[in-house]
Amino acid sequence: MKPSSRRECYRNMKKAGHILLTIMLSASASFSAVATDYNSLAVKADRFYQYDEWASALAMYQLMLDKRPDAADTYCHAIVAASMEKLPDEPMRLLEQSLNARVPLDSIYNGVQRLAFEQGDARLYEKFLEDVGRRFPWMQRNIDARLLEYYTWRRDGRGMVEYASRMLQGMPDNINFLTSLADGYFALGQDREAVDAYTKVIALNPHNYHALLVLGNYYDNVSRQDRFNDEARVLARQYLERAQAIHPTPHVATLLTTL
Repeated sequence: MKPSSRRECYRNMKKAGHILLTIMLSASASFSAVATDYNSLAVKADRFYQYDEWASALAMYQLMLDKRPDAADTYCHAIVAASMEKLPDEPMRLLEQSLNARVPLDSIYNGVQRLAFEQGDARLYEKFLEDVGRRFPWMQRNIDARLLEYYTWRRDGRGMVEYASRMLQGMPDNINFLTSLADGYFALGQDREAVDAYTKVIALNPHNYHALLVLGNYYDNVSRQDRFNDEARVLARQYLERAQAIHPTPHVATLLTTL
């Protein structure tokens, strides 16, 4: 090969090497830019969220979801931002998007609950669950169970009775639902209905310590308010003795000595 040809070949190889290096650097920069862009969106979204700029936060969250459609926490923040911005249809659209991305429902429910409580707006979580039940009827049973948990946590007697009753329609002998029903009635001041529910609990499970203790204390209070009510006094002793036999405590022992 002539010297001039060798030099030309070398120049072409060098040129090809520069082109390949440029392509590799460009690709690396592109991947880096994507990662940085997502992180930048997250920083901006968090800033908007912290300063209650809900519309701007929601826009950032949607851009983030376009890049990472399975990010459960991002959906939760977006749902709360949309709710705070009073966009009634947006939370359900976001939930549908999360379902299409196969995000676990429990992670959405739990995340929205946590963020709503952090905002000091528990009603936001309650409304979200109600809207889910209306939009997706096939989820209603699961939603009713979550609303029962929510109302029990709030000690909301009306909600406890309503949703415990709903759950009992499918499982009439479920002790947890019966207990929630009884506690809801007590919270509403409907003592007779509460006692009936706890009595059914004991009929299903004669060794249910909680129900025995509640009924024992209830009849003890009745007997103290009406010292001529011998029936209440007898019932109080019966229930408290059974509770004490299961789990002895000084408090119950003291109560028994006064009956």
